[in-house]
Amino acid sequence: MMTDDIRKPTAVIGVGNSLYGDDGFGAAVVGRLKDESLPEDVDVIDAGAVGIDLLDYLTAYRQVIIVDAARMGLAPGTVKVFRPEEVRSLEAGSPLSLHSTDILGVIELAGALNEPIADVHVVAVEPEYLGPRDSLSQSAERAVPRAVSEVLSAIGGSTE
Repeated sequence: MMTDDIRKPTAVIGVGNSLYGDDGFGAAVVGRLKDESLPEDVDVIDAGAVGIDLLDYLTAYRQVIIVDAARMGLAPGTVKVFRPEEVRSLEAGSPLSLHSTDILGVIELAGALNEPIADVHVVAVEPEYLGPRDSLSQSAERAVPRAVSEVLSAIGGSTE
């Protein structure tokens, strides 16, 4: 079991499949973050279509900011920041897979394992298009700067 004194401070993790339209939002945001001046103790990670392996990140860091696309019933391109305990998954009851899974389900599993897990925030965009395409929709592309700003705010960085 890891203790807080050996966990790394912060990770910003972009998740999703860049070849599936707006599901590539996480990768686009972390790509933009790599051009920002971030504190040295912040790791920026493009995790792709991470599945159960997300557990490794949740236990290795004190703070994790996940950037993803999520169907939230909002207008396409809307960015929302939330904590996992503030929402419920529409995927509840679906089996966990080693290759892709419901992120909220992985967070719940981490808590059930009695491991110390990160303080998690999710920065999500409402997708306009999820399907085979290697680019974001215009609404998701326009939302990238807002998501970058939200991530910088969450880690205490500046938006200059």
